[in-house]
Amino acid sequence: MAAKNKAVIIQEIDTIIKTGGDIKATDTNTILKDILDCVELNEQGTTGSSTFAFESKTTLTDPHGALLDYSIRGIEGSFANITFKIQIKENNVNDLKFPNDNPQIMKALDSIIDSGQSNQMDFLVKIKKTQTGSTDGKKFRVGSLSFFITKDLFSIKIESQEINDNLFNGDQIFTSIAIHCPKPNIKL
Repeated sequence: MAAKNKAVIIQEIDTIIKTGGDIKATDTNTILKDILDCVELNEQGTTGSSTFAFESKTTLTDPHGALLDYSIRGIEGSFANITFKIQIKENNVNDLKFPNDNPQIMKALDSIIDSGQSNQMDFLVKIKKTQTGSTDGKKFRVGSLSFFITKDLFSIKIESQEINDNLFNGDQIFTSIAIHCPKPNIKL
């Protein structure tokens, strides 16, 4: 059976569910399956589709040798989930610049974030230490990751809570965040 769109599913629900009446289990089952198979939720990249999905085709490298793999998925105008895996290859680097390998990401994120206000996102991340010779006994640090995207560039700045603490060869960040903007837009 072909997937139905949201309007058809709503119309069928309105004819099956009567106010103050009963609904059969088979009808409920059909409605739930239709919702899961809904065209708007399952057809990515087609005209009229409201979902998007991007991921790095190859590992991106910044001029300092840091590596980035990412996945960005969401619903246009609603929310996005961004997953990063960053590996640091050079000491004392906190400002990373990776080429944006897909300019369409900006369009998708602009539908969620008001770039007229600011499209810089800040959040806390766990920085896993993998370098040898660490004497403080800690397996990880907490840092503030600022993420800014343009049509050509992923800009990632990472600041530790410790004073004068930079990233070191072998440090890793693997994190996932969900973003959305409240309406009306809040001035920052």
